[in-house]
Amino acid sequence: MIENCFQIGERQHVTEDDRLWLAVSLFWGFGCSNAMMNLLTHGGCLVLQEAFDTSEALDLIEKERCTLIYGTANIVQALHEHPERLAHDLSSLTRGALVGTRVQLMRAVEIGAARYSHVYGMTECYGNSHVTDADDDLERRLATVGRPLPGVCHKIVSPDGVEVPRGTVGEIRIKGYITPGYYKDEEKSAESLDGDGYFMTGDLGFIDEDDYLHFRGRLKEMVKTGGINVAPAEVELVIGSHPDVQLAQVVGVPDATRDEILAAVIVCKRGSALSAEVVTQFCRQRMAAYKVPRLIRFVREEELPLTTTGKIQKNRIAAAFFSERQIAADSPPNAAGPIESLGEKA
Repeated sequence: MIENCFQIGERQHVTEDDRLWLAVSLFWGFGCSNAMMNLLTHGGCLVLQEAFDTSEALDLIEKERCTLIYGTANIVQALHEHPERLAHDLSSLTRGALVGTRVQLMRAVEIGAARYSHVYGMTECYGNSHVTDADDDLERRLATVGRPLPGVCHKIVSPDGVEVPRGTVGEIRIKGYITPGYYKDEEKSAESLDGDGYFMTGDLGFIDEDDYLHFRGRLKEMVKTGGINVAPAEVELVIGSHPDVQLAQVVGVPDATRDEILAAVIVCKRGSALSAEVVTQFCRQRMAAYKVPRLIRFVREEELPLTTTGKIQKNRIAAAFFSERQIAADSPPNAAGPIESLGEKA
């Protein structure tokens, strides 16, 4: 934990002069290892906020001259949208650690943390296994989650466990600074490692020619529609590239004919007049027909179900927004057929 978290700080260029504003839970790996141990190993200062309050957070960052921010997407959004933000001097902020979509990450840039680091990890790898460097160009930090930290190796494998070439999406596996096992669960511990000692993350991604990892979602979130596997993250990336889209979440909804169909929940940017038809046409021009969502619903970002640590609960989206509407069993088999819009844009 000490060595790995020290390397997290090295990617963020942390020094003893840094002051981290921290309001995320310390029982969570993001707070207790990734953030806290990162700062402690570099002699930096922790500015703890007992419970997140946007006004108090802005006051603390300004008063304590905090240089780093560790925040979930909803925390960063709250800071960014607060009506008093521009009245506060946040010029001390320069860096931090974040996970999110391009739009969510840009909010951090706009509040001052322009040299933030995009991170990837889990409890099983002591906080992070991959981190972008604070000095990487912005586009690289928006598009990737960085290179493996020292002491970490990675590879991408196909469904049958065979390593695939760079640029090919598959399961992310990591080796090095990983958990020795799960407490009192030898069976799960054995199932979590492959024959070469790599931890099987259950996440999807690919490695580019510069050894940067591109995250593409959870393996268990794969949607099987008409016998074809579709990664929701790939569809979200396309929808999210539309200039009027702030956030997109794609899930599978049960269907009598195709097992599942793709459904998209979309948060639009303020003032946009986006429609389901426009989104559908945008997707059809950029993806195979079977990847185009058949159900589209426009919602407000605050309507999305969140965990206590601020992550979107993707497993609740289908029930929350689409359970009352199912595609009829006799609907046309063409996956690019008629789209149902389940509600007007907020």
